Amino acid sequence: MSRSLRRQLVQWVVIPLLPLAAATAWLAQNNAREAANAAFDRTLQASARSIAERITLQDGELVVDLPVAALEMFDPHFQDRVFYRISFAGGTTVTGDSELPQPPSLPAAGEVRFYDARLRGEEIRSVALGVPLFYGGGQRLLLVQVGETTLSRQALARQLFRQSLAQQWLIGAVAALLVAVGINRALRPLQRVRAILRERAGDPSLQLEVGSVQRELQPLVSALNSALAELEQQLAVQKRFTADAAHQLRTPLTLLKTQAEVTLRMADPAEQRSGVAALVRATDQVIRLANQLLALSRAEPGPNRHDTAELDLAELARAVTLDFVTVALGKSLDLGYEGDEHAPLCGQPLLLREMLSNLVDNAVRYTPAGGEITVGAHARGDEVELTVADSGPGIAPQERALVFERFYRGQQTGGDGCGLGLAIVREIVRGHGGQIRLESASAGGLRVAITLPRQPPAR
Repeated sequence: MSRSLRRQLVQWVVIPLLPLAAATAWLAQNNAREAANAAFDRTLQASARSIAERITLQDGELVVDLPVAALEMFDPHFQDRVFYRISFAGGTTVTGDSELPQPPSLPAAGEVRFYDARLRGEEIRSVALGVPLFYGGGQRLLLVQVGETTLSRQALARQLFRQSLAQQWLIGAVAALLVAVGINRALRPLQRVRAILRERAGDPSLQLEVGSVQRELQPLVSALNSALAELEQQLAVQKRFTADAAHQLRTPLTLLKTQAEVTLRMADPAEQRSGVAALVRATDQVIRLANQLLALSRAEPGPNRHDTAELDLAELARAVTLDFVTVALGKSLDLGYEGDEHAPLCGQPLLLREMLSNLVDNAVRYTPAGGEITVGAHARGDEVELTVADSGPGIAPQERALVFERFYRGQQTGGDGCGLGLAIVREIVRGHGGQIRLESASAGGLRVAITLPRQPPAR
Protein backbone atom coordinates (compact mmCIF):
# COMPACT_ATOMS: atom_id res chain seq x y z
CA MET A 1 0.00 0.00 0.00
CA SER A 2 1.33 3.42 -0.98
CA ARG A 3 2.02 5.72 1.95
CA SER A 4 2.32 9.50 1.96
CA LEU A 5 5.80 10.81 2.78
CA ARG A 6 4.28 14.10 3.90
CA ARG A 7 1.93 12.31 6.30
CA GLN A 8 4.74 10.17 7.67
CA LEU A 9 6.91 13.25 8.28
CA VAL A 10 4.05 14.97 10.11
CA GLN A 11 3.42 11.86 12.19
CA TRP A 12 7.13 11.53 13.07
CA VAL A 13 7.12 15.15 14.24
CA VAL A 14 3.73 15.28 15.99
CA ILE A 15 3.39 11.86 17.66
CA PRO A 16 6.59 12.17 19.75
CA LEU A 17 5.31 15.60 20.89
CA LEU A 18 2.07 14.20 22.36
CA PRO A 19 3.70 12.73 25.51
CA LEU A 20 5.71 15.94 25.80
CA ALA A 21 2.50 17.97 25.57
CA ALA A 22 0.91 15.83 28.31
CA ALA A 23 3.97 16.28 30.53
CA THR A 24 3.93 20.02 29.86
CA ALA A 25 0.24 20.22 30.78
CA TRP A 26 0.92 18.36 34.04
CA LEU A 27 3.78 20.74 34.84
CA ALA A 28 1.59 23.73 33.96
CA GLN A 29 -1.09 22.48 36.38
CA ASN A 30 1.46 22.06 39.17
CA ASN A 31 2.96 25.46 38.45
CA ALA A 32 -0.50 27.06 38.50
CA ARG A 33 -1.23 25.42 41.88
CA GLU A 34 2.10 26.58 43.28
CA ALA A 35 1.59 30.12 41.93
CA ALA A 36 -1.88 30.28 43.52
CA ASN A 37 -0.51 29.00 46.82
CA ALA A 38 2.33 31.52 46.73
CA ALA A 39 -0.12 34.38 46.21
CA PHE A 40 -2.51 33.36 49.01
CA ASP A 41 0.24 32.19 51.36
CA ARG A 42 1.54 35.74 51.56
CA THR A 43 -1.88 36.81 52.83
CA LEU A 44 -1.89 33.98 55.39
CA GLN A 45 1.56 34.92 56.58
CA ALA A 46 0.65 38.63 56.85
CA SER A 47 -2.47 37.74 58.84
CA ALA A 48 -0.52 35.52 61.25
CA ARG A 49 2.14 38.20 61.81
CA SER A 50 -0.55 40.84 62.33
CA ILE A 51 -2.16 38.68 65.04
CA ALA A 52 1.22 37.88 66.65
CA GLU A 53 2.00 41.58 66.98
CA ARG A 54 -1.15 42.07 69.08
CA ILE A 55 -0.29 39.42 71.70
CA THR A 56 0.82 40.99 75.01
CA LEU A 57 1.20 40.20 78.71
CA GLN A 58 -0.75 42.34 81.17
CA ASP A 59 -0.30 41.66 84.88
CA GLY A 60 1.04 38.22 84.03
CA GLU A 61 -1.96 37.36 81.94
CA LEU A 62 -1.88 36.64 78.20
CA VAL A 63 -3.95 39.21 76.29
CA VAL A 64 -4.82 38.85 72.58
CA ASP A 65 -6.25 41.94 70.93
CA LEU A 66 -7.34 40.28 67.67
CA PRO A 67 -7.20 42.91 64.87
CA VAL A 68 -10.22 42.85 62.59
CA ALA A 69 -8.04 43.62 59.56
CA ALA A 70 -6.10 40.40 60.11
CA LEU A 71 -9.14 38.38 59.07
CA GLU A 72 -10.66 40.82 56.61
CA MET A 73 -7.65 40.88 54.29
CA PHE A 74 -8.78 37.59 52.65
CA ASP A 75 -10.66 37.70 49.34
CA PRO A 76 -14.33 36.97 50.09
CA HIS A 77 -15.21 36.37 46.41
CA PHE A 78 -15.59 32.61 46.83
CA GLN A 79 -16.81 32.90 50.44
CA ASP A 80 -13.80 31.07 51.82
CA ARG A 81 -13.93 30.61 55.56
CA VAL A 82 -11.02 31.73 57.70
CA PHE A 83 -9.94 30.05 60.94
CA TYR A 84 -7.38 31.04 63.51
CA ARG A 85 -5.96 29.50 66.64
CA ILE A 86 -3.50 30.71 69.26
CA SER A 87 -2.11 27.92 71.37
CA PHE A 88 0.97 26.83 73.24
CA ALA A 89 3.25 24.33 71.57
CA GLY A 90 1.78 21.34 73.24
CA GLY A 91 -1.85 21.73 72.40
CA THR A 92 -3.34 24.11 74.97
CA THR A 93 -5.54 26.58 73.07
CA VAL A 94 -5.50 30.18 74.23
CA THR A 95 -8.14 31.41 71.81
CA GLY A 96 -9.59 30.55 68.43
CA ASP A 97 -10.75 27.28 66.86
CA SER A 98 -9.30 24.46 68.95
CA GLU A 99 -9.95 21.93 66.17
CA LEU A 100 -7.59 23.68 63.75
CA PRO A 101 -4.85 21.06 63.25
CA GLN A 102 -1.31 21.94 64.23
CA PRO A 103 1.46 21.48 61.65
CA PRO A 104 3.10 18.06 61.33
CA SER A 105 6.30 19.56 62.77
CA LEU A 106 6.34 22.62 65.01
CA PRO A 107 8.11 25.74 63.71
CA ALA A 108 10.99 27.25 65.64
CA ALA A 109 10.73 30.67 67.23
CA GLY A 110 10.17 33.28 64.54
CA GLU A 111 9.77 30.58 61.83
CA VAL A 112 6.79 30.34 59.50
CA ARG A 113 5.51 26.94 58.32
CA PHE A 114 2.80 26.36 55.69
CA TYR A 115 0.89 23.08 55.49
CA ASP A 116 -2.27 21.48 54.10
CA ALA A 117 -4.84 19.89 56.36
CA ARG A 118 -8.53 19.04 56.69
CA LEU A 119 -10.93 20.66 59.11
CA ARG A 120 -14.40 19.20 59.57
CA GLY A 121 -14.26 17.53 56.15
CA GLU A 122 -12.95 20.54 54.23
CA GLU A 123 -9.53 21.06 52.72
CA ILE A 124 -7.71 24.01 54.22
CA ARG A 125 -4.39 25.74 53.78
CA SER A 126 -2.80 26.91 57.01
CA VAL A 127 0.23 28.77 58.33
CA ALA A 128 1.84 28.38 61.73
CA LEU A 129 4.07 31.11 63.20
CA GLY A 130 6.27 30.37 66.21
CA VAL A 131 6.21 33.26 68.71
CA PRO A 132 8.68 33.12 71.66
CA LEU A 133 7.13 34.32 74.91
CA PHE A 134 8.32 34.52 78.55
CA TYR A 135 5.28 33.31 80.41
CA GLY A 136 4.60 31.47 83.63
CA GLY A 137 8.13 31.83 84.88
CA GLY A 138 9.74 30.39 81.77
CA GLN A 139 10.31 30.69 78.04
CA ARG A 140 7.34 29.31 76.10
CA LEU A 141 6.60 28.89 72.40
CA LEU A 142 3.29 30.23 71.27
CA LEU A 143 1.77 29.08 67.96
CA VAL A 144 -0.24 31.52 65.90
CA GLN A 145 -2.19 29.61 63.24
CA VAL A 146 -4.34 31.00 60.46
CA GLY A 147 -6.13 28.79 57.93
CA GLU A 148 -8.62 29.19 55.13
CA THR A 149 -10.58 26.95 52.81
CA THR A 150 -9.14 26.53 49.32
CA LEU A 151 -11.97 27.63 47.00
CA SER A 152 -10.20 30.85 45.97
CA ARG A 153 -6.89 29.05 45.54
CA GLN A 154 -8.44 26.39 43.33
CA ALA A 155 -10.22 29.00 41.23
CA LEU A 156 -7.00 30.96 40.71
CA ALA A 157 -5.05 27.76 39.95
CA ARG A 158 -7.64 26.76 37.34
CA GLN A 159 -7.54 30.21 35.77
CA LEU A 160 -3.72 30.19 35.59
CA PHE A 161 -3.76 26.64 34.23
CA ARG A 162 -6.28 27.52 31.51
CA GLN A 163 -4.26 30.55 30.51
CA SER A 164 -1.05 28.55 30.39
CA LEU A 165 -2.74 25.73 28.49
CA ALA A 166 -4.22 28.19 25.99
CA GLN A 167 -0.79 29.70 25.43
CA GLN A 168 0.72 26.25 24.93
CA TRP A 169 -2.01 25.24 22.48
CA LEU A 170 -1.49 28.48 20.57
CA ILE A 171 2.25 27.90 20.44
CA GLY A 172 1.63 24.27 19.43
CA ALA A 173 -0.77 25.31 16.65
CA VAL A 174 1.71 27.87 15.31
CA ALA A 175 4.51 25.29 15.53
CA ALA A 176 2.38 22.71 13.69
CA LEU A 177 1.62 25.26 10.99
CA LEU A 178 5.31 26.10 10.65
CA VAL A 179 6.17 22.36 10.52
CA ALA A 180 3.59 21.81 7.78
CA VAL A 181 4.95 24.77 5.81
CA GLY A 182 8.51 23.56 6.37
CA ILE A 183 7.67 20.03 5.20
CA ASN A 184 5.96 21.38 2.10
CA ARG A 185 8.98 23.52 1.32
CA ALA A 186 11.32 20.60 1.98
CA LEU A 187 9.32 18.38 -0.39
CA ARG A 188 9.16 21.02 -3.11
CA PRO A 189 12.39 19.79 -4.84
CA LEU A 190 10.89 16.29 -5.04
CA GLN A 191 7.73 17.74 -6.54
CA ARG A 192 9.85 19.50 -9.17
CA VAL A 193 11.64 16.22 -9.93
CA ARG A 194 8.24 14.52 -10.29
CA ALA A 195 7.02 17.28 -12.63
CA ILE A 196 10.16 16.97 -14.79
CA LEU A 197 9.80 13.19 -14.98
CA ARG A 198 6.14 13.50 -15.98
CA GLU A 199 6.89 16.20 -18.52
CA ARG A 200 9.70 14.25 -20.15
CA ALA A 201 8.30 10.76 -19.71
CA GLY A 202 9.78 8.38 -22.25
CA ASP A 203 12.93 10.48 -22.76
CA PRO A 204 15.83 8.26 -21.64
CA SER A 205 18.36 11.07 -22.26
CA LEU A 206 16.91 12.97 -19.30
CA GLN A 207 19.41 13.85 -16.57
CA LEU A 208 18.21 15.51 -13.37
CA GLU A 209 20.12 18.32 -11.68
CA VAL A 210 21.65 16.76 -8.55
CA GLY A 211 22.20 20.13 -6.88
CA SER A 212 18.50 21.01 -7.09
CA VAL A 213 17.60 18.73 -4.16
CA GLN A 214 18.77 18.52 -0.56
CA ARG A 215 22.03 16.78 0.28
CA GLU A 216 20.20 13.75 1.73
CA LEU A 217 18.28 13.27 -1.54
CA GLN A 218 21.26 13.74 -3.86
CA PRO A 219 22.28 10.02 -3.76
CA LEU A 220 18.71 9.13 -4.84
CA VAL A 221 18.82 11.58 -7.77
CA SER A 222 22.31 10.38 -8.73
CA ALA A 223 21.09 6.77 -8.72
CA LEU A 224 18.09 7.81 -10.82
CA ASN A 225 20.39 9.58 -13.29
CA SER A 226 22.55 6.44 -13.51
CA ALA A 227 19.47 4.31 -14.16
CA LEU A 228 18.29 6.72 -16.88
CA ALA A 229 21.74 6.78 -18.49
CA GLU A 230 21.87 2.98 -18.41
CA LEU A 231 18.39 2.81 -19.93
CA GLU A 232 19.44 5.20 -22.69
CA GLN A 233 22.49 3.06 -23.36
CA GLN A 234 20.40 -0.09 -23.54
CA LEU A 235 17.91 1.52 -25.90
CA ALA A 236 20.80 2.64 -28.09
CA VAL A 237 22.16 -0.90 -28.11
CA GLN A 238 18.75 -2.27 -29.07
CA LYS A 239 18.34 0.29 -31.84
CA ARG A 240 21.81 -0.47 -33.12
CA PHE A 241 21.16 -4.19 -33.02
CA THR A 242 17.84 -3.79 -34.83
CA ALA A 243 19.40 -1.57 -37.48
CA ASP A 244 22.39 -3.89 -37.95
CA ALA A 245 20.20 -6.98 -38.13
CA ALA A 246 17.82 -5.41 -40.63
CA HIS A 247 20.67 -4.11 -42.77
CA GLN A 248 22.92 -7.17 -42.69
CA LEU A 249 20.29 -9.91 -42.88
CA ARG A 250 18.31 -8.39 -45.73
CA THR A 251 20.85 -9.22 -48.48
CA PRO A 252 21.71 -12.80 -47.33
CA LEU A 253 18.02 -13.65 -46.88
CA THR A 254 17.22 -12.25 -50.33
CA LEU A 255 20.01 -14.31 -51.86
CA LEU A 256 18.84 -17.35 -49.93
CA LYS A 257 15.31 -16.94 -51.28
CA THR A 258 16.63 -16.46 -54.83
CA GLN A 259 18.83 -19.54 -54.54
CA ALA A 260 15.86 -21.59 -53.30
CA GLU A 261 13.70 -20.42 -56.20
CA VAL A 262 16.44 -21.28 -58.72
CA THR A 263 16.90 -24.72 -57.15
CA LEU A 264 13.17 -25.39 -57.41
CA ARG A 265 13.27 -24.78 -61.15
CA MET A 266 16.15 -27.21 -61.71
CA ALA A 267 15.18 -30.48 -63.38
CA ASP A 268 18.55 -32.25 -63.28
CA PRO A 269 19.04 -34.08 -59.92
CA ALA A 270 22.75 -33.30 -59.95
CA GLU A 271 22.05 -29.62 -60.37
CA GLN A 272 19.42 -29.79 -57.59
CA ARG A 273 21.95 -31.37 -55.24
CA SER A 274 24.41 -28.63 -56.08
CA GLY A 275 21.70 -26.01 -55.45
CA VAL A 276 20.78 -27.53 -52.12
CA ALA A 277 24.44 -27.55 -51.11
CA ALA A 278 24.60 -23.86 -52.00
CA LEU A 279 21.48 -23.29 -49.91
CA VAL A 280 23.12 -25.03 -46.93
CA ARG A 281 26.23 -22.86 -47.26
CA ALA A 282 24.12 -19.70 -47.52
CA THR A 283 22.05 -20.79 -44.50
CA ASP A 284 25.22 -21.40 -42.50
CA GLN A 285 26.42 -17.94 -43.38
CA VAL A 286 23.12 -16.38 -42.24
CA ILE A 287 23.21 -18.38 -39.01
CA ARG A 288 26.78 -17.25 -38.37
CA LEU A 289 25.82 -13.64 -39.03
CA ALA A 290 22.86 -13.88 -36.64
CA ASN A 291 25.02 -15.46 -33.96
CA GLN A 292 27.64 -12.76 -34.40
CA LEU A 293 25.00 -10.04 -34.07
CA LEU A 294 23.68 -11.62 -30.88
CA ALA A 295 27.20 -11.95 -29.50
CA LEU A 296 27.87 -8.29 -30.26
CA SER A 297 24.64 -7.30 -28.50
CA ARG A 298 25.64 -9.29 -25.42
CA ALA A 299 29.13 -7.80 -25.39
CA GLU A 300 28.05 -4.17 -25.61
CA PRO A 301 28.07 -2.15 -22.36
CA GLY A 302 24.97 -2.15 -20.22
CA PRO A 303 23.64 -3.76 -17.06
CA ASN A 304 25.77 -6.61 -15.82
CA ARG A 305 23.74 -9.51 -17.16
CA HIS A 306 26.59 -12.01 -16.78
CA ASP A 307 27.95 -13.63 -13.67
CA THR A 308 31.44 -12.49 -12.74
CA ALA A 309 33.57 -15.25 -11.31
CA GLU A 310 37.14 -16.25 -10.62
CA LEU A 311 38.57 -18.18 -13.56
CA ASP A 312 41.86 -19.28 -15.08
CA LEU A 313 42.37 -17.57 -18.44
CA ALA A 314 45.20 -19.96 -19.31
CA GLU A 315 42.92 -22.94 -18.81
CA LEU A 316 40.16 -21.25 -20.83
CA ALA A 317 42.62 -20.46 -23.64
CA ARG A 318 43.75 -24.10 -23.78
CA ALA A 319 40.13 -25.29 -23.88
CA VAL A 320 39.18 -22.94 -26.73
CA THR A 321 42.34 -23.89 -28.63
CA LEU A 322 41.42 -27.54 -28.27
CA ASP A 323 37.92 -26.79 -29.65
CA PHE A 324 39.49 -25.56 -32.94
CA VAL A 325 42.10 -28.28 -33.34
CA THR A 326 39.92 -30.37 -35.67
CA VAL A 327 39.16 -27.40 -37.93
CA ALA A 328 42.83 -26.40 -37.93
CA LEU A 329 43.96 -29.89 -38.85
CA GLY A 330 41.50 -29.87 -41.73
CA LYS A 331 43.43 -26.87 -43.12
CA SER A 332 46.84 -28.31 -42.22
CA LEU A 333 47.40 -25.57 -39.65
CA ASP A 334 49.73 -25.85 -36.67
CA LEU A 335 47.51 -24.63 -33.81
CA GLY A 336 48.89 -24.75 -30.26
CA TYR A 337 49.07 -23.09 -26.87
CA GLU A 338 52.27 -21.56 -25.49
CA GLY A 339 51.90 -19.69 -22.19
CA ASP A 340 51.74 -19.92 -18.42
CA GLU A 341 50.21 -22.90 -16.71
CA HIS A 342 47.85 -20.60 -14.78
CA ALA A 343 46.67 -17.03 -15.33
CA PRO A 344 43.86 -16.33 -12.81
CA LEU A 345 41.56 -13.34 -13.01
CA CYS A 346 38.01 -12.28 -12.19
CA GLY A 347 35.78 -11.92 -15.24
CA GLN A 348 32.74 -13.08 -17.14
CA PRO A 349 33.44 -16.62 -18.39
CA LEU A 350 30.85 -16.65 -21.19
CA LEU A 351 32.07 -13.39 -22.73
CA LEU A 352 35.75 -14.28 -22.35
CA ARG A 353 35.13 -17.59 -24.11
CA GLU A 354 33.28 -15.69 -26.86
CA MET A 355 36.28 -13.34 -27.18
CA LEU A 356 38.78 -16.19 -27.43
CA SER A 357 36.61 -18.10 -29.89
CA ASN A 358 36.39 -15.08 -32.20
CA LEU A 359 40.14 -14.51 -32.12
CA VAL A 360 41.02 -18.14 -32.80
CA ASP A 361 38.25 -18.46 -35.40
CA ASN A 362 39.58 -15.41 -37.28
CA ALA A 363 43.11 -16.81 -37.17
CA VAL A 364 41.98 -20.21 -38.45
CA ARG A 365 39.73 -18.65 -41.07
CA TYR A 366 42.35 -16.33 -42.62
CA THR A 367 45.61 -18.23 -42.15
CA PRO A 368 46.51 -20.13 -45.33
CA ALA A 369 47.08 -23.88 -45.30
CA GLY A 370 50.36 -24.95 -43.76
CA GLY A 371 50.51 -21.90 -41.49
CA GLU A 372 50.78 -21.76 -37.73
CA ILE A 373 48.68 -20.20 -34.94
CA THR A 374 49.89 -19.71 -31.37
CA VAL A 375 47.64 -18.89 -28.42
CA GLY A 376 49.15 -17.75 -25.13
CA ALA A 377 48.14 -16.43 -21.70
CA HIS A 378 50.60 -14.84 -19.26
CA ALA A 379 50.16 -13.51 -15.73
CA ARG A 380 51.93 -10.16 -15.38
CA GLY A 381 51.50 -8.66 -11.91
CA ASP A 382 48.00 -7.21 -11.54
CA GLU A 383 47.21 -7.98 -15.17
CA VAL A 384 46.86 -10.95 -17.50
CA GLU A 385 48.00 -10.79 -21.12
CA LEU A 386 46.32 -12.90 -23.80
CA THR A 387 47.89 -13.25 -27.24
CA VAL A 388 46.82 -14.90 -30.50
CA ALA A 389 49.48 -14.84 -33.25
CA ASP A 390 49.22 -16.32 -36.75
CA SER A 391 51.17 -16.48 -39.99
CA GLY A 392 48.32 -15.25 -42.14
CA PRO A 393 48.16 -12.18 -44.36
CA GLY A 394 47.97 -9.83 -41.36
CA ILE A 395 46.37 -6.39 -41.34
CA ALA A 396 48.00 -3.35 -42.83
CA PRO A 397 48.95 -0.71 -40.19
CA GLN A 398 46.66 1.89 -41.78
CA GLU A 399 43.70 -0.48 -41.43
CA ARG A 400 44.25 -1.59 -37.84
CA ALA A 401 42.11 1.18 -36.38
CA LEU A 402 39.30 0.41 -38.84
CA VAL A 403 38.94 -3.33 -38.36
CA PHE A 404 37.23 -2.81 -34.99
CA GLU A 405 34.33 -1.10 -36.73
CA ARG A 406 31.26 -3.19 -37.40
CA PHE A 407 31.12 -5.03 -40.70
CA TYR A 408 34.48 -3.65 -41.81
CA ARG A 409 36.53 -6.17 -43.78
CA GLY A 410 40.11 -5.46 -44.79
CA GLN A 411 41.23 -5.27 -48.39
CA GLN A 412 43.40 -8.37 -48.00
CA THR A 413 40.66 -10.34 -46.29
CA GLY A 414 39.12 -13.30 -48.01
CA GLY A 415 36.77 -15.96 -46.78
CA ASP A 416 33.17 -15.69 -45.74
CA GLY A 417 33.46 -13.59 -42.57
CA CYS A 418 30.92 -10.92 -41.74
CA GLY A 419 33.21 -8.28 -40.22
CA LEU A 420 31.95 -8.53 -36.62
CA GLY A 421 34.58 -10.67 -34.91
CA LEU A 422 36.99 -7.93 -33.83
CA ALA A 423 34.11 -5.58 -32.99
CA ILE A 424 32.83 -8.22 -30.55
CA VAL A 425 36.32 -8.70 -29.12
CA ARG A 426 36.78 -4.96 -28.55
CA GLU A 427 33.46 -4.63 -26.69
CA ILE A 428 34.30 -7.56 -24.40
CA VAL A 429 37.76 -6.15 -23.68
CA ARG A 430 36.27 -2.74 -22.87
CA GLY A 431 33.68 -4.33 -20.58
CA HIS A 432 36.52 -5.92 -18.60
CA GLY A 433 38.50 -2.68 -18.40
CA GLY A 434 41.27 -4.00 -20.63
CA GLN A 435 43.17 -2.92 -23.73
CA ILE A 436 43.67 -4.52 -27.13
CA ARG A 437 46.57 -4.03 -29.58
CA LEU A 438 47.13 -5.27 -33.13
CA GLU A 439 50.78 -5.97 -33.95
CA SER A 440 52.80 -7.70 -36.58
CA ALA A 441 53.58 -11.30 -35.63
CA SER A 442 57.08 -12.76 -35.82
CA ALA A 443 55.79 -15.26 -38.38
CA GLY A 444 54.69 -12.40 -40.60
CA GLY A 445 51.00 -12.45 -39.82
CA LEU A 446 48.92 -10.68 -37.14
CA ARG A 447 49.47 -10.72 -33.39
CA VAL A 448 46.50 -9.71 -31.22
CA ALA A 449 47.58 -8.74 -27.67
CA ILE A 450 44.93 -8.19 -24.98
CA THR A 451 45.71 -6.94 -21.47
CA LEU A 452 43.05 -7.52 -18.79
CA PRO A 453 43.10 -6.48 -15.11
CA ARG A 454 42.88 -9.32 -12.60
CA GLN A 455 39.95 -7.56 -10.91
CA PRO A 456 37.11 -6.10 -13.02
CA PRO A 457 36.56 -2.33 -12.91
CA ALA A 458 33.96 -0.93 -10.50
CA ARG A 459 30.57 -0.45 -12.13
